[in-house]
Amino acid sequence: MMWKAVAVAVLSCLAVVTADIVKYKDCGSVSGTIKSVDVTPCPAEPCQFKRTKTINVTVDYTANIDITKATTKVYGFILGAKVPFPVPDDACQDMTCPVSKGSTVTYKNAVYVKPEYPNVSVVVQWEVHDQNDNLIVCFDVPVQIS
Repeated sequence: MMWKAVAVAVLSCLAVVTADIVKYKDCGSVSGTIKSVDVTPCPAEPCQFKRTKTINVTVDYTANIDITKATTKVYGFILGAKVPFPVPDDACQDMTCPVSKGSTVTYKNAVYVKPEYPNVSVVVQWEVHDQNDNLIVCFDVPVQIS
């Protein structure tokens, strides 16, 4: 039984070491309060998004309202223009819905960096909207696509 406790402790430490908690700018979260944003891989900022790789995004937040439906929208600010990135929009596939007010929620998503994306510095804005199209969470992260 002791070996199980040791294994769990070691795996927990490895998870903490590999997590890339990033500095982010909240861009108007209303229906949720962000606790942390993890973009992996992103050991340093700006995050390096390499073409043909998948980027994993995990957001821990507290729900400020009851949430029955949620959608995801991702944008890049390129030369001042807000350009949408294609991602599946049903955020309830990325977190458990419905969500009760006051609950702590973990939202997990991934985005594939297409080979045709240009080599460019961009601010990525990640938005999750509730059933009334209010922002549950919204955050900006600086990125370099390469």
